[in-house]
Amino acid sequence: MCSDQPGAGPTDAGVPLTLAHGPGRPAAAELVIVLPGTGFHAPLGPEVLAALAAAHERGSLIAAPCVGTFTLAATGLLDGRRATTHWRSAGLLARSRPDVTVEPDAPYVDEGRIATGAGAAGAGLCLHLIRREHGAAVVNHIARDVVLPSHRDGEQVQYLAVPVPEEGRDERPADVLARAREHLHEPLPVAEPARRAVMSKRSFAARSATPPAPPRTPGCGSCG
Repeated sequence: MCSDQPGAGPTDAGVPLTLAHGPGRPAAAELVIVLPGTGFHAPLGPEVLAALAAAHERGSLIAAPCVGTFTLAATGLLDGRRATTHWRSAGLLARSRPDVTVEPDAPYVDEGRIATGAGAAGAGLCLHLIRREHGAAVVNHIARDVVLPSHRDGEQVQYLAVPVPEEGRDERPADVLARAREHLHEPLPVAEPARRAVMSKRSFAARSATPPAPPRTPGCGSCG
């Protein structure tokens, strides 16, 4: 844990933190995670900006979840790159940093040695980086312990703007397929019904597919 002001530091959760290292420490790190904080609107001191720039110059991987992206953007390292942040702050990031291509819906954006994420905890971003650097077996083990999905596609949206069906009854695919049967004379690429069902093409195809009949065993009297 590093800060431009090492020592004991308060948090908005009321849990104190001991910040043992000064701003020079990140320059020697392989991975630097720029944490979110309530003061992300405030201007940053030159020591912090210089430390992040030095870490990047040295070859460190720099990741920023949630509004930590604002801190990273202040260094100029995101200029000309894609980035994401919490969806509530995506508009502010786009307005304040016009040189950054903001992806407001993405749960994380991987730009090689710079990566940004949406969630305040940064869990999805961190699991993605572990998977990228150490493989599926390692990330699967960690995800199982913390009870999280081991992989989430970066093209997925941060959240769903529609209510989740109660008790697991999701009638969207059936409703969309019923409408499709009424319009069989029209072209119907899978992207269109998937959009109406508010699902990805892969998920829609999996939910709407009819399972194949079980194979019959030749010569078996009970099944013909």
